[in-house]
Amino acid sequence: MPVYTFLPSTFSRTREKLIRFSKTYGDRRITARAIRWLQEMPEADINKEGTLLIAHVHNKKLLGLLAVAEYGIQESFLVVHPEARTNRIGKTLTEEAIRRLGKLYARVAADNMPSLKTCFAAQMIAFSCIRGVTGKPTLWLAAGDWSRDDVERL
Repeated sequence: MPVYTFLPSTFSRTREKLIRFSKTYGDRRITARAIRWLQEMPEADINKEGTLLIAHVHNKKLLGLLAVAEYGIQESFLVVHPEARTNRIGKTLTEEAIRRLGKLYARVAADNMPSLKTCFAAQMIAFSCIRGVTGKPTLWLAAGDWSRDDVERL
């Protein structure tokens, strides 16, 4: 499954489309903070260590998007088009992020079973439960060369 990597130039041209895709197909689970981060992120930050923006595109149609800042400690979210959710796109993008970054963190609301299923399928483990920005119980998940100290320094 091909994974498209955004560069500063391609990000600048597609930023609004990515935001629209995230709002439309994120099932109201992508936080306003995450959307604001994507809107305000300087193009050059796409090359920053721990930052990754990748997508799955098929026949010029965006079907999946994964965005990560500071290995997922600052922000991380995954959106997959409803018509493609049974195609393992989320798992593929998550595994690719772990491979490229070496480690990945995510916060997922405990009632978000599809996202938890994707994270666990990509071999992420839950290591803490917190109250998320929406007030819901939220799991911290991690994979790769992760350390609880990375998150606790927040």
